[in-house]
Amino acid sequence: MTQLERSGTIGLVFTRKKIERSGFIGVEEYAKNHGLRIVHLDMTRALDDLEQVDLIVHKMTDVVAKMKRGDAQALAQYECFIAYCKKYPHTLVLDHWPDIEKLLDRKDMFEHLQACLDSHDSSLYRVPRYRLLDSIDDWDKVTADLTFPIICKRRSACSSTEAHQMTVICSRSQGVALAKYYERDEPLILQDFIQHDGVIAKVYVAGEQVNVSLRPSLVNQTQRAEVIHFDSQALPKQFDLDDDLSDDLPHVLLADADEICREKRQHLDYERLRRMASALRDQLGLTFFGFDVLLESGSNTYYLVDANYFPSFKNVSNFQPLFVKLIKNKLDL
Repeated sequence: MTQLERSGTIGLVFTRKKIERSGFIGVEEYAKNHGLRIVHLDMTRALDDLEQVDLIVHKMTDVVAKMKRGDAQALAQYECFIAYCKKYPHTLVLDHWPDIEKLLDRKDMFEHLQACLDSHDSSLYRVPRYRLLDSIDDWDKVTADLTFPIICKRRSACSSTEAHQMTVICSRSQGVALAKYYERDEPLILQDFIQHDGVIAKVYVAGEQVNVSLRPSLVNQTQRAEVIHFDSQALPKQFDLDDDLSDDLPHVLLADADEICREKRQHLDYERLRRMASALRDQLGLTFFGFDVLLESGSNTYYLVDANYFPSFKNVSNFQPLFVKLIKNKLDL
């Protein structure tokens, strides 16, 4: 199918769970009213049963995460996806797998975040200092020159529950706690914990559109604090929740957050965030991605601490109009 023959048919390749979380509920009807037809491509079906589309939007990272854990069905789905792209070379794909891979390993991710600074405005943001920990046995050697507290994450940032589990270690002596949460020789990354007053800026990028949301995060930590192990996806999405929940999450800023949020908003430069998004788009080559920014306590220095492919756009209020407009631009419709 050449560009002249394009019919405006878009194929989505997402798990059912990701469809719900990615902002696509009801998108078929909205797209239909604006000249696009959206179908769901099921990669568990035979290749010959899948219709040709003009453009694919996918989040195959979920499938690849299972594939890397030895899931045979996920491997078959991945191979079907690759075969589909080869069968229909004129079908546009958002996004290309080599670009997505830049964010699937946190070591690669941080290298790209730093390379982005090197090739753009180096004052846009900072990347926290980090060290690789290939074995828990190497804890003392690897952390010899680190300043605590630090945050420990798995190197794998691929879509999985484990990828979102993190541990704040507040002193070198607490390193023994890692054995409770991670395998002995599991590749980990140790990153400076940036004190940020319990507020994180989540930035969502779809093409040239940028949306920003302030979310609750971990309160400032001292070297006398206890080990904190948490799932970043399970953190609340809003401030000022009921007292019972605040009591259950004492390390997260929830109650009495108005003044802190007001101060953070005053220092949040949305034009700067758009420049960051543009620079990252150039570096990563991605259409859909997100990144997390912390404003350091006191200095309000911008730290870019994480990035991910196709985050949940569920809470981006105008995502469907943005999505349809972006797709039509890609297809020159």
